[in-house]
Amino acid sequence: MKRRLRTKVWWPGIDRDSEDVCRKCHPCQVVSQLSPPEPIKSTDLPKGPWQQFGADLLGPLPSGDYLFVVVDYYSRYVEVDIMKKTTSDRIVKSLHRMFATHGLPLQIVTDNGPQFISNEFKDFMEQEDIEHSRVTPLWPQANGEVERQNRSILKRLKIAQIEKRNWHDELSDYLTMYRTTPHSTTGISPSEMLFKRKIRTRLPMLDTMLYDPDDLDQEVRDHDAEKKGTSKYNADKTRQARESEIAEGDAVLLKQHAENKLLPTFKCEPYQVVSRRGNSVTVQKDGIYYKRNITHVKKYEQEQDSHTREPCENLKYNDVNEDRDDYREPAILNDDDRATDDVKLRSTRVTKLPSRFVDFVMT
Repeated sequence: MKRRLRTKVWWPGIDRDSEDVCRKCHPCQVVSQLSPPEPIKSTDLPKGPWQQFGADLLGPLPSGDYLFVVVDYYSRYVEVDIMKKTTSDRIVKSLHRMFATHGLPLQIVTDNGPQFISNEFKDFMEQEDIEHSRVTPLWPQANGEVERQNRSILKRLKIAQIEKRNWHDELSDYLTMYRTTPHSTTGISPSEMLFKRKIRTRLPMLDTMLYDPDDLDQEVRDHDAEKKGTSKYNADKTRQARESEIAEGDAVLLKQHAENKLLPTFKCEPYQVVSRRGNSVTVQKDGIYYKRNITHVKKYEQEQDSHTREPCENLKYNDVNEDRDDYREPAILNDDDRATDDVKLRSTRVTKLPSRFVDFVMT
């Protein structure tokens, strides 16, 4: 735009004015790319083992089974329970058995799956006096410890499938190997950090070294901080991460689920930021609230002549399907958030009479 204007006209501040027009162009903002992510915020190491852990469901597998995976944030110790159903009562029973072995934690971190937002699960958390934290919807990275473990488990199950082995046995072998191997972040095996002793395996033990738990804890914390710092620096540099300036009260555009290639990156109308906590923001429009990661919203620049712009009335979105993890106040959606019958999401074939029947009278 600036090059084209320079060939015809000039006025003081021509570059600044051109950039300002492009920055505040509403259609350009709606179809633009997402903002760079914020720098990584590493989870602080808990004070001790089995105080805080993440939980998630992996599956379904071809056998119809699901894996309920729990990872302790301190020791990185993994518990896996195989289940056919993923109802809330089945999750509660599984946690009951784990708590009978390891005791009650202080906090559980999960996603927004229906098993974890039900009243039954909420009552169980209150009964056991456990804080239940749910990550930001559509942002599984917030529970990265268990998501990373899911990837490793799934990789081992795929290998068992290729080699036609019993995946139950292979899963047990993997857990034994993982629990007794020094972790790349802490430098100590998960079982040793959780139980304060070395677990015997088929590999011969070189010694029966005793240690001071206090010295072990300090060594783990130093190793954990060093590894997390290095990982954070490399990841932030690669992703060109920077702090977002979005604050409470700002007008923002909200990322939408792309149902076809021509849908814009963001929803057409701007939303207002209600609150921000870390890299999680809550936005609202017409009394409907959405909780998102800061990467899924983009600050909106208001056009000076926005009153002359036609609203995006021809674009309708089905928020019920794409925002399954959201909470809304009130729960009833308005007409702008429902898909209408007159919107065609894909092309249709035009039906007409074949040319060979042109000279015929059809009844």
